[in-house]
Amino acid sequence: MFLIIGFTNPQLPRSINFFRDLFLTQTDDFRFIFYQLDFNSQVRIEAEIKPDQLRTLVIKPQFSLSSPENGSQTVISDEADVSSTLVMPSENIEKLILNSSIKKKGQGKPKNFRSEISIEETTEGIKQKIKAPNNYKESMRGFFINADTVYKDLSPRIENIIVKKQKDVLLEPLRNIEPKIRDISFGNNGMIYVDVGYSRLMPVNLLGDGIRRMLSILAKVLDTKDGIILLDEIENGLHYSSLKVFLKYLIRMSELQNVQLFLTTHSKETLNNLSEILSTEEFKKFRSDIRSFTIRKHEKDKTISYPYDFEKLEYAIEQDIEMR
Repeated sequence: MFLIIGFTNPQLPRSINFFRDLFLTQTDDFRFIFYQLDFNSQVRIEAEIKPDQLRTLVIKPQFSLSSPENGSQTVISDEADVSSTLVMPSENIEKLILNSSIKKKGQGKPKNFRSEISIEETTEGIKQKIKAPNNYKESMRGFFINADTVYKDLSPRIENIIVKKQKDVLLEPLRNIEPKIRDISFGNNGMIYVDVGYSRLMPVNLLGDGIRRMLSILAKVLDTKDGIILLDEIENGLHYSSLKVFLKYLIRMSELQNVQLFLTTHSKETLNNLSEILSTEEFKKFRSDIRSFTIRKHEKDKTISYPYDFEKLEYAIEQDIEMR
């Protein structure tokens, strides 16, 4: 999903490896995003980002074939037939090619784009070369949030929210967890402070990691209007008593800002809380908008996704069916 959101950005294949703590030092390391580390395994992603917009992304390597007699020769498959490239053990990858297209409803032919990225380790450090289309500007905003990125750019986010006069929207869920919170502001050093009724403002860090994590994620949702957020392990760092409150406000704020959320969890408690929330009168309108998916790996490394709508989710929980 992260790749298709910014499908013309050639740096994203490198970014998703950073999220996994994989730091690429040569172009051959791009094999980490290919199935079984095999460049012959085509990466192809299609997504209907909007009701009237279909996006396609195909990622493949470009190789240099070397021979003692003929020197080096660059070989790349026909862009229209990405399955025609066969990788030989003696081939060296020169760059990664991203062929992307976008087709809008009522549009005859899709618009096609091409991006490239290569990296190499030199005596001066890691060097990256990229080439992106200059005839396309991405309007979709997307973010991936995990334990390493959750607090990234928190201060600018809070500042944007204050400027847009949405501070009370952000403070409401925090007050549900910590009623003493009256206000939020910045110090001269850029540190975020909260007013909890003491004689001095308190750095938000002192309220605990749970409050700070909620603040950061909800601020990201408020500051990503009409965008997409991918949130890894939603329950991490949160006390069990605050998880349901957090889920409620995530749903409310995503509706307010028209943000699509993709959440991962290994917590049965999270799924139970979601089911209980959707069972209420206030949140029943969201039942058709929310789906749970269980991903299972079967024989021969085949992976299958099983979708659960509200009724199936409720039944699975009642029958104690494993969905994590």
